[in-house]
Amino acid sequence: MVEVPSIKLFEQAICNRYYDRHKELAFSFEHSIDEHLCKIPPIQDELANLVGLKFTFDALPGLLTALYYGSIADRFGRRLVLALCCAGTLGSLLWILLICYADDSLPIKLVWASSVFLCVGGSQRVAKGMNFTIVADTVDKSHRTRYMYLLAGIPHITTLAAPPLSGLLMRTQIWLPFVVAIGALTLSLIIVILMPESLVHHSSHPKSPLLGPVDTYSPIGSEENEPLSPEQLPRGIHDRLPGPSPERKEWWRDIVVLLQMPGLPFCYLLFFFKPLAMISKAFVYQYASYNFEWGLSQTTWLRFAQAGGSTIATVAVLPLMSSVLNRRGLRAQMLDLNVIRFSLAIAALGFVLLQLSFRSWMLLLSLFICGLSEGEEPALQGLATSLIDRAYHARLFTSVAVVEIVAKLVGGPMMGKLFSIAQKHGQGSGGICFSVAAGILFTLMVIACIQRIKH
Repeated sequence: MVEVPSIKLFEQAICNRYYDRHKELAFSFEHSIDEHLCKIPPIQDELANLVGLKFTFDALPGLLTALYYGSIADRFGRRLVLALCCAGTLGSLLWILLICYADDSLPIKLVWASSVFLCVGGSQRVAKGMNFTIVADTVDKSHRTRYMYLLAGIPHITTLAAPPLSGLLMRTQIWLPFVVAIGALTLSLIIVILMPESLVHHSSHPKSPLLGPVDTYSPIGSEENEPLSPEQLPRGIHDRLPGPSPERKEWWRDIVVLLQMPGLPFCYLLFFFKPLAMISKAFVYQYASYNFEWGLSQTTWLRFAQAGGSTIATVAVLPLMSSVLNRRGLRAQMLDLNVIRFSLAIAALGFVLLQLSFRSWMLLLSLFICGLSEGEEPALQGLATSLIDRAYHARLFTSVAVVEIVAKLVGGPMMGKLFSIAQKHGQGSGGICFSVAAGILFTLMVIACIQRIKH
């Protein structure tokens, strides 16, 4: 809802300051400056620097605190971490509004300080990990991926409604999208406070029929779940280790254990390189603005096209296919692996078409195809959780959050340099970053195709 309006506010603040310093260029403007006059190199360079560094600063809280909040979730519950994430995000948004509202007296660069609020809860990426942890806590592994598809599809459904609505509200009043966003965050916080805590399933027998006896967990040392010796552990991709002790304070050691589990290095490889490739989509807005002369309010339709493909894949096609094939006896792990392979191939195709787009309709089509590949993430999460003890789920998802944040920190500057290669020669972007992303995704698809599940 606030992605494009935020960029618009930043651009407006920078633009006003620029023309205040160059009053001879703004003698005919009494109140507001036309957006087209802000599309000049000095303003756009400062805007790119502001947004780029804000992206980095927003990633740091999750990078520094995600594993800590994973430990907190194991001790005090997932609901507490989710509530903190909502509160931190709300505080960050309110700070941005304060700085942009007082941009005539406060420097716009103070919006970077909004990242400090994200240390409360660890950012939205940690909240996303907690949501998937709750599903992994409460749903049997044979049904887990289907529910993860639906959970992953919910943001795509909201994306179908939010960008067009945001564009309409921006035309009425630039502040209206922020009012809606604050209301949504407040409602989320209330829902989290009222929701049940899923951590109780770790220490009691399951009451939900979705939970199978194989996935029940009792504290280590109890009669039901004595620690297994290495000789007792089954070999292959199904290897499991005893869950972490609640009293253990060296929570980082559990991450080392995760990396030693058969099959999980492959999962972490995809968790890193897939987001690194997908970060190139962040430059699609600028690509459309340069090559097709779109205004910022028009770029909201780009997200709409991608969300359409994502919604079809995660809400309709994949859950239905998962349900049908599961009833026919196909193992959940094999289904997840095949979805990962197919999704990576579709994503690679989408980025190739994105790089070749010379018409706006081709750009929208390629983003729609990219959206169809969004089933890869929940399938990968379902595969990863099936390889480990349930007590490690929170540690898994928070460590994945760290891996993805590092990938975005590396991928952001890299893709930015690739995107701007053609612009140095006074041309529009050639979309080279999209070709590199396609190459990465194709390589991951090949690796996934040679990956085997051991019996």
